[in-house]
Amino acid sequence: MSKEGASTARWALSMAVDTVKIRNKPIMEYYNHQKERTGSGKLAHVLTMRKLIRMIYFMLSTRKPWKYENIALTERKVSDLEDD
Repeated sequence: MSKEGASTARWALSMAVDTVKIRNKPIMEYYNHQKERTGSGKLAHVLTMRKLIRMIYFMLSTRKPWKYENIALTERKVSDLEDD
């Protein structure tokens, strides 16, 4: 990722990648594939950050949900927010 942008945004994206790659099998597989291909965990992390950015951009520009969404979990979380 470019060092020209906000460091807080890079940090938040890095934390998001750490969380997503633990909880989401396709993203974890992508990270592991990139790590094997490049031989570098740091580069694999950056490539996974870029992939996540592309996915977020696609979701925002097309107004489509995340393709790995767990619909039941999303509905439960929305329901919990509405109950408060």
